Amino acid sequence: MTADEEARPVSALHDYLGLLWRRKWLILQAIIVVPLVAVLLARREAPVYEASAQVLVNRQNLAAILTNIDDPAFWDPERALATQAALARVPEVARSVVEAAGVDMSPADFLGSSSVTASQDTDLLTFSVVSSDPALPPRLATEYAQQFTEYRRELDTRALKSAQQAAHERIAELEAAGQQDSQLYGSLVQKEQQLSAMEALQTERAVLVRPATGAGQIKPSPMRHGITGLALGVVLGLVLAVLWETLDTRVHSAQRIRERLGLPLLGRIPELPRRLRRNDELIMLAAPDEPRAEAFRMLRTSLELAMFGRLARTIMITSAIPDEGKSLTAANLAVALAQTGKRVALVDIDLRAASLARLFGVDDHEAGLTNVVLGRVNLDEAIVSVPVGKSDLAVPATGNGYGDIERTLHVLPSGPLPPNPGDFVASENVIAILKELGRRADVVLIDTAPLLIAGDAMTLSTHVDALMLVTRLNVLRSHMLDELDRMGRIVDDLSLLAEVEQPDFLRPEWIDIKL
Repeated sequence: MTADEEARPVSALHDYLGLLWRRKWLILQAIIVVPLVAVLLARREAPVYEASAQVLVNRQNLAAILTNIDDPAFWDPERALATQAALARVPEVARSVVEAAGVDMSPADFLGSSSVTASQDTDLLTFSVVSSDPALPPRLATEYAQQFTEYRRELDTRALKSAQQAAHERIAELEAAGQQDSQLYGSLVQKEQQLSAMEALQTERAVLVRPATGAGQIKPSPMRHGITGLALGVVLGLVLAVLWETLDTRVHSAQRIRERLGLPLLGRIPELPRRLRRNDELIMLAAPDEPRAEAFRMLRTSLELAMFGRLARTIMITSAIPDEGKSLTAANLAVALAQTGKRVALVDIDLRAASLARLFGVDDHEAGLTNVVLGRVNLDEAIVSVPVGKSDLAVPATGNGYGDIERTLHVLPSGPLPPNPGDFVASENVIAILKELGRRADVVLIDTAPLLIAGDAMTLSTHVDALMLVTRLNVLRSHMLDELDRMGRIVDDLSLLAEVEQPDFLRPEWIDIKL
């Protein structure tokens, strides 16, 4: 067995547990709501009461034993009890019960509110009656059992009485004809005596042994309904979770992104404080000591390690779709890099939804990339120097030492947005500006439009050294992931055709950030 085969069950179990964790609120809602609804519905039901009486079915027939007649009930007790239970449900028995009890109910209604069950281990029949009136079930159940015993006794003696009556009538005819001395008369008299003896020896085949003494409430039963609802809630929650997961095309795990794209993961960014998101503030400037700011320092370290030994100075940062946090990531990462003492230039080439000027609080109407391209200002006039504080490196500082040096980030905002962003980004002047910034700065970070929204990033991909893709879990869809993989292969081909170094795809994962 290979290592992959050994790891597959563990991975499958991890996937199942991950599914349950992602859909935990859906499952919990089903577990809570279904039992609660079941209990509430049970409490709204009208009370129903039940009473039971028991009848002993005697399988021993003394008359059959004395006459050496084989009784099939002795050899098949289960069939005999089932027959007696079915016999108790005939309309004739129901009619006699209704008449004897004096209730305003039809035989069909009585059969619908009663039942007869045969015990598997004993020769007992249980007669049960339900009703909303607690006083009615005990009386009807006892009367039901009693009427059945009488009906069973009548069936057992009906044939004997009929034969005895026929013999008695024939004897009377012979006596009227004066044939008392005939052989037929003697035979009939003997037959009549035998039938009388058999009737006397005939034992009762059904005996009432336990009359109904009281009725118990069987409905509503909130506890039973609650337990049943809990079981149904668990099953329903699991089914809904699996169904929802099947229909949900959102990407929930970083592992799936890595496996699908086959590219490294640089870092994870947690959800940023709400007050910073609301005011469009950068955590690396407004709250650099916040624990969540450390994620951008870790991302900076991962980027430096990934770029170690490579001449990658121009890095394009993009995403698949809007609202994945690419601009916020680019801005905080640029501040983190500048705080190490590097000369960092941050360029906003997202000419469809520029946001860096807002994040840094600068005015891009008089300056910006578009004004430089149009020749209205030169590059030095368009670049805005943003102080980012002193070095955050753990270097002892005394006097005017290294730790006291004020660091600066150079931001080139977008400027006024052009009417044709795609053609504008592809212009030679934009490429020339990027090359000039690459000569001046140690690191150039470029914020571009999302890959799946516009072709701007594809256009610039052959003029940068590396590409960083920011993805946000629970926002990115499976078909978008497939499209990113396809576009990644296209970028590789374009890089080879342009005879430049193939860009490295460095993809940090963006988790649960609500911008």
